[in-house]
Amino acid sequence: MLKPIHIRVIGSILILIIIILIDYNLVSEITLAIFYMIPIIIFSYQNTLPFFYSLIFSFICGFSWSYVDYLTHPYSEEIYRIVNGITRIGVSLLAAKAVNQYFVEKLLRKIIYDQKEQLEIANAELNASQVELNKFIGMAAHDIRNPVGSIKMIAEMYLTKEGVSEEARKWIQMVETAANNSLQILNDTLNISKIQSGTIDLNKTKSDYIKFINDSIVANQYLAINKNQKIVFESDLSAVEVNFDGSRLSQVFNNLLTNAIKYSNTDTTITVKVNYLDNKKDQILTSVIDQGLGIDEKYHATLFVPFTTTANKPTSNESSTGLGLAIVKRIVELHKGTISFTSEKGKGSNFFFTIPIA
Repeated sequence: MLKPIHIRVIGSILILIIIILIDYNLVSEITLAIFYMIPIIIFSYQNTLPFFYSLIFSFICGFSWSYVDYLTHPYSEEIYRIVNGITRIGVSLLAAKAVNQYFVEKLLRKIIYDQKEQLEIANAELNASQVELNKFIGMAAHDIRNPVGSIKMIAEMYLTKEGVSEEARKWIQMVETAANNSLQILNDTLNISKIQSGTIDLNKTKSDYIKFINDSIVANQYLAINKNQKIVFESDLSAVEVNFDGSRLSQVFNNLLTNAIKYSNTDTTITVKVNYLDNKKDQILTSVIDQGLGIDEKYHATLFVPFTTTANKPTSNESSTGLGLAIVKRIVELHKGTISFTSEKGKGSNFFFTIPIA
């Protein structure tokens, strides 16, 4: 059974033969040119046939055209016959190339369009699945958080009781530490699932940003005191009204400050700086600078990616989930701000973020 490509090739050859036979009765050069292009166009439709064959066929068409023209209109000089043959063969080859190029590009455009459409459909399905997965993770983390919170509360209650032996107290403290670490993981997972599913909202109010930072430092002082660290606050501003979500921005600042405490050794200083970003005075720049372990350059590019951790270990075995900075970055971006850092291994880090005042 003949395939479409075979029908196309045979049909092209038959059309060429028919044109050669009727060429003797055609006088118009334009009509001749059109007639000889028809089999070339049909033959050169490139989807499965190698282009080399199209060139061979177009050469035959051009040669036949010039030969029949010579038979019907004998030239007195041989040079005219050669020029006539070269011209017609060249025109035929160019026609084959142009037709082939057109159909190849058309086919490629169709393939690209189809692939793009399939990718868009697959991407939409993937996004929908990701949203559902994030919602499920969020629900699971929320449901697990309550019993873990109960374990933490019971452990704390037993630690305050009198008559608990030192051995039992040691085990209860281990339970409390594990519960605290689990709660941090669950809270971070809940936050990242909300952020990635797009269900997190900001509740902005205008507040004194300097007071907010001072209060946040006080809330974290006990962590620094336990490691004999000093937190220094520097600012040229006594007060500045900023429109922000206090609860969410607490997550940002507390994460950066507790990271500075975690990854710094004892007897070191952590400096917090707050000032205007520039002379426009439309953005506030907050910096948390430590004298800690620093971050190896190979981790710089992926530090804000969820679940990314470095080789650094907290200096007092504090817990780390690899989610904190990803959450921080998204919250800052939701405030229309930016966050970045500079760090050198063994020489500490400077994490800084900006938020617009209005």
